[in-house]
Amino acid sequence: MPKVKQRSLPSNERIRLIQSLNELGLKVWHQNWRKNMALPKSLPISERESVVRFLLLRALLNQQGDTEKVKKLVQELFSEFGKDLLHNPIMVERQFDRALKVFYRIGGKRGAEVYRIGALGGIKPLSLFLYRFAAFAFFLHCCNESLYGIAKSKLANGGVHTLWTFFRDDPILDGGWVGNDPKAARMLTNWLVWLFTEVWREVEVNLMETVMVVDGHVGKVFCRTGALEEIAYEAKRPFIIVAKDIRNPIEQLVKATPKAIPAFVDEAAFHVARSWCYDTDPKCNECPLHSLCLAGRGSSEHLRWTAYRATDRPITGHQAGEML
Repeated sequence: MPKVKQRSLPSNERIRLIQSLNELGLKVWHQNWRKNMALPKSLPISERESVVRFLLLRALLNQQGDTEKVKKLVQELFSEFGKDLLHNPIMVERQFDRALKVFYRIGGKRGAEVYRIGALGGIKPLSLFLYRFAAFAFFLHCCNESLYGIAKSKLANGGVHTLWTFFRDDPILDGGWVGNDPKAARMLTNWLVWLFTEVWREVEVNLMETVMVVDGHVGKVFCRTGALEEIAYEAKRPFIIVAKDIRNPIEQLVKATPKAIPAFVDEAAFHVARSWCYDTDPKCNECPLHSLCLAGRGSSEHLRWTAYRATDRPITGHQAGEML
């Protein structure tokens, strides 16, 4: 992927920006964590094994999907099958016509409201649903231990990184993830860290060890604010950032910032992107980061970056940028 350097925030302003994101993320997460996880009201948080299994399915199905539709999909699947969905998914596969009815009810005639057809290179939305559910079912079928127990042990004995790599590298789950370092595995890890440390209070883990998801929305905020100096973007659509190629430098910036918790910073950037920092017609004057953001101060060089939509802004700006 091509890269370009842009004018970035001075280090002291970058620290203030990231710490402001951390404060916002903490507030937003406390208010919305259960809603973000999409846990059904009929699934008590105290039923730990069921909750961990539900979140695994939720994370697997969320990839490349419309988040709100996926939330509704997993909740409706749970309503249809109850705990058999989580504890006897092979049975669900034997009655998969029922699951398909739920999928099409939520996703429309072709399922395109859940997974966008045009963005998937000819892959049918149904295919994504099928292979991800299969990975979930076969993983649990081959798992001879409590998934809750495994997650707790990984977190208690190895920390956040051990739990994350367990989900990322499992040979069966690997068939359900997207990419070599799937965002969904990172998201699932952060969810479980929160539950084990702050809700169930069973494991002591420093939340500063959490990982960042960095989807296109989060990456866009870091690019537009000027927190990030070097931007990777799509060659054919040169205003759209490539989130996976800027995740590591973003994560390193956050980890180097005092008192910044990666999971909360990620949550805040996502919230900012979805609430004010739209790809087109962003509401800069209403954004809480306005005074800390270079795009918010009127820099077209920074405002050109988008998560998914191309703009008509050329690759120009501060000394035309330094192409790498």
